[in-house]
Amino acid sequence: MVDSQGPDGPRQELQEAQINQALGVFLLFFTGIILVSIFFTDTTIGKLTNLAAASVIGLVGGVMVYCARASKRRNE
Repeated sequence: MVDSQGPDGPRQELQEAQINQALGVFLLFFTGIILVSIFFTDTTIGKLTNLAAASVIGLVGGVMVYCARASKRRNE
């Protein structure tokens, strides 16, 4: 069976995993900032909006970190 990714396939996948992990960590950090901003928001709707935004961004960041770690383990 021929490897469709070529000779640089595993290395490229590892680089993509590192980039995705860095982006995921940034999104999780940004989620923390949004969660802290809930305490400084005056209105209830603003607090709920910040909570919803933090939940979505945190979920995306968490999935990115999880997938990147799984990809790194697969290529070791």
